[in-house]
Amino acid sequence: MAHKAFTVGGMGQQPGLDDVVKVALGLPITLDTAGSERIKKESPPPKSFEAEPVGERTTAAAEGQRYLSQEQARAVLVTRLMSLMNGKSGVRLLVAEFLKELLNHGITPAVPATSDAAALSAIAGACKGLGNCVSTAANGQQALSAVVEAAGVHIPGVSAAERVAISSGASASAGVGSLVIVGAKQLLTVVTAIAALSCEAAGAQVKAFEPEVAEALGYKGAIAAADELRGLLDGSKTVPRKGMPAEQQTLYSSLPQVLGAAADVIGVAYNTVRPEVQSAALPIKGGVSSNSPSPALAPALLDLAHALQTLAHSTLSRTQVLAAAVAAVEPQIQQLAAAAVNGPLAAAQQQIAAVGNDLLATADVVQQQGLALRSALAAAAALKALQWAAAVEGLAAIVVLRLAEGNSPEPAADGTAADQQHQQQQDGDKENKPKKDKKKDKKGSSGIVLGKGCTVVRTHLEKAVAAAAASNSSSSLGPSETLLITPDGQLAAADVILLEPVGIAAVEGVITAHESASVKLLEDLKVVVEANQARRKPKVAKGARDFLPDQMAIREAAFGIITSVFKRHGAVAIDTPVFELRETLMGKYGEDSKLIYDLADQGGELLSLRYDLTVPFARYVAVNAIGNIKRYHIGKVYRRDQPQLNRGRFREFFQCDFDIAGSYATMVPDAEVLKVLVGILTDLQLGQFTVKLNHRKLLDAMLAIAGVPPQKFRPICSAIDKLDKEPWEVVRAEMVEEKGLPGEVADVIGQFVVLKGQPRELLAVLTAPDHPLAKHADSAAALAELSTLFDFLDAFGALGPISFDLSLARGLDYYTGVIYEAVLEGGNVGSIAAGGRYDKLVGMFSGKDVPAVGVSIGIERVFAIMEAQARARAAESGNAIRATETQVLVASIGNGMQVRCCLAWCRVSCKGDWGKDVFGSVLYCSWCQSCCFPMLYSPLEDYY
Repeated sequence: MAHKAFTVGGMGQQPGLDDVVKVALGLPITLDTAGSERIKKESPPPKSFEAEPVGERTTAAAEGQRYLSQEQARAVLVTRLMSLMNGKSGVRLLVAEFLKELLNHGITPAVPATSDAAALSAIAGACKGLGNCVSTAANGQQALSAVVEAAGVHIPGVSAAERVAISSGASASAGVGSLVIVGAKQLLTVVTAIAALSCEAAGAQVKAFEPEVAEALGYKGAIAAADELRGLLDGSKTVPRKGMPAEQQTLYSSLPQVLGAAADVIGVAYNTVRPEVQSAALPIKGGVSSNSPSPALAPALLDLAHALQTLAHSTLSRTQVLAAAVAAVEPQIQQLAAAAVNGPLAAAQQQIAAVGNDLLATADVVQQQGLALRSALAAAAALKALQWAAAVEGLAAIVVLRLAEGNSPEPAADGTAADQQHQQQQDGDKENKPKKDKKKDKKGSSGIVLGKGCTVVRTHLEKAVAAAAASNSSSSLGPSETLLITPDGQLAAADVILLEPVGIAAVEGVITAHESASVKLLEDLKVVVEANQARRKPKVAKGARDFLPDQMAIREAAFGIITSVFKRHGAVAIDTPVFELRETLMGKYGEDSKLIYDLADQGGELLSLRYDLTVPFARYVAVNAIGNIKRYHIGKVYRRDQPQLNRGRFREFFQCDFDIAGSYATMVPDAEVLKVLVGILTDLQLGQFTVKLNHRKLLDAMLAIAGVPPQKFRPICSAIDKLDKEPWEVVRAEMVEEKGLPGEVADVIGQFVVLKGQPRELLAVLTAPDHPLAKHADSAAALAELSTLFDFLDAFGALGPISFDLSLARGLDYYTGVIYEAVLEGGNVGSIAAGGRYDKLVGMFSGKDVPAVGVSIGIERVFAIMEAQARARAAESGNAIRATETQVLVASIGNGMQVRCCLAWCRVSCKGDWGKDVFGSVLYCSWCQSCCFPMLYSPLEDYY
């Protein structure tokens, strides 16, 4: 069946590494029509084309010259073609069509394996008919031009500018890197499955794979690896081996870290290579290309090579454990492992060391970029070594299991049959065996009960090895799909399977990336893993939660109260995206910037989930050129914090913001925002609350008077902000020991932060002529603003709950004036609202400052308080919390009354019989326990 051709150069196309691999493996391509027209229009007129001289054509390969493999060269060709089609390089369409024809006719130029410049120069030379075919480059028997002419492909020639455009960039590194990265992702899945099978064969403890243990490791790669291992081992009945030495057990217990680290490095390499694959060739100016490869390309690919090498060493170390488990085959397995160490692994280590030394020896960025292709080839060598090492471990695992189990019915050929075999292993032969032997039968001739994923990988590997051994001329085995055990308990044809390359070659044939056998294995493993995931009990992500109907009723009531206050003050509603450009959010939250959630795949943009609603609002004002606005916004925000559910601290939660942006009379907006805050907390009836208030200029003046260096103002403010949670002694220790502040300076700060009280009373103390803050220019101005603010609040009737507190710091960097925070008296939920003035934040985006002030209500903590109050009232009254507003229940007794019920429901719900809004419900799905009035219909009504 012919595969659909891959289209290159489509509008807005963002090709991936998988696309490069598909074409490298032989998928035909076609050029996008619209893209071709664009290339034709942007290239110079045919009359102005001036071809470079062809030069001497030779079929002799340079002595000692290494060339890329056919797949690698094809990957380079398609990567360069995509860059030319996506860009505005001025290269003619004839050149792009020539590269397309080379790929579709299977004609692969010989590409040097030295650097991107040399590799891409060979591609440019091929466009002039120079060079050899990859299959004949070693002996120089056939020139590329002869093969191209025989295929009827026109050689377009290139101009000097076209040669520079084709030879520039990092397409060679990106093409080879794509093959390695995609292959590594596939092989990592197989390596994980073989590692799980090795756990079963060695009898290792697998408690380290449990969720609570994996989550304690602290990074998502290990958690994902542990989850995958648990899925593969699901259903296993193997008993851990007693007395396994601690150093051997560590090889298995550390699997989540080892596999997770490899997955993370593969992800970094993927994200580094992908921009190169998707890059667009730029015009040539002054004979020089503007395309410059990323400096991170070579280090990322070298890190990938090192990670694959480390994984191969880990794999071979587990093989040593398997070899020691069965003395009968220990020498042969040890010999296989030694061959892997001294063969492909040693070759990979040599390449990695050479590239690493060269990378460390030069500080020149251009020279480092020239090492990218060598780094990619080192990663390819490491991938080959890992493949061999995984084959050795897989072969050792199936041999050890077969020797432990004895002869068994042939394993099934696919995942479905493997599931049936697994079920038979669990059930035993209940009908034909005596009852007393039932337990023995489950572990006897019907086999060891492995995890379903392990059963699948064992089935594939053992079938391949048995078939290879049977077809070997030196073997006396007949056709079989399993390894066989002789009557004396030895592995049949052990010399063929373990001493000759038959067994390793068979396993490699199953696990080699991109091969059909490997694809089939991955498909069967995917079926098993997905089936296990469906049976696994789901859970809510850490730091998030579901809301039941009665909880949603409480939440909607809270939102209704808050929104009514916002609207009462004339605010309008807006909305912004839940994610922002990462640059929009960074640098606005001080030390809390580490809590921002970054998105993994942003389609070319670095994005993060919003941390709050204030910074997106400032960006909104700047982008839309808004001068004055009074807005409210209710939406979800995200923080990568340690959740404390009992205190209402989550990773995903709502915020309710009210902000006023624009130029107004001094302290008028600030007073209104505080009035809104006091009004909301009063209407919510949460209990007694206090609004702590301070001024950022007062804080800065305090620190300056105490002798804190200006560069330490924000770190020290972050420490002061913890005074509501920690005693002064702990905060002082942080200032001195962690922030490097002298002890006497911290003591002066301590004299200020203890000051708090009724606003006017403390203001009188601070404005006394002899007080240090009254003598400081900035703090004197701040005290004058606060005096005005207190007058306005008094007029608003909102001064009562305000507490002037010099310990309030608010650690966010963007505050410039008044800051405040509301806490519930006697509560243990922290602050329930906070805000302040931020006059410079909008200017960070637009260059023009727009004064702004606002407040944010922490609805999750408010909701926790309201829910506790509602449940207490419900318990006291003996009634459940109402989740619906249904007042009348319309139901029928008997059949045939449904239409009449629907008509009655319409009358009830449309004011017809009641003269006001009434919420009714028809009883067909569930009984409403909190309806005020039931309305029943019965066939007997027709008689009355």
